[in-house]
Amino acid sequence: MTKRPLTVIVTSIFVLLNLLIWLALGILIATNLHPAMSLPSGTRGIMAFLSFAIAAVLLGLFIFLNKGSRTAYYLILAFFTFTAVLTFFDDVGWADLLVLLINIIPIILLIKDRAYYLPSLNPAQ
Repeated sequence: MTKRPLTVIVTSIFVLLNLLIWLALGILIATNLHPAMSLPSGTRGIMAFLSFAIAAVLLGLFIFLNKGSRTAYYLILAFFTFTAVLTFFDDVGWADLLVLLINIIPIILLIKDRAYYLPSLNPAQ
């Protein structure tokens, strides 16, 4: 079995951090504790559900990525790219820049370690 590079472990940490952020956001919205969102309960429920769904999707992608799924690699790369691009459609503040950084670092690390995640592309094997 190939030893995991340190950058693969760091990528896993960033995926889990992102998952926890979406989970915490869902909890804050569902309990009406988010300071910037005074929404009707129906809208709040939908946004909380979507945050929980995104966290669940990230968990699934994380599990399948660690099992060596090519599809999970491309989907998680697309997820982080999509969320990084969406950051620019908001009023960009300090929190948005932090979230952007949390999304860009895994993109860079996933691309850097593509030979680990996609072993058929590694000519040494």
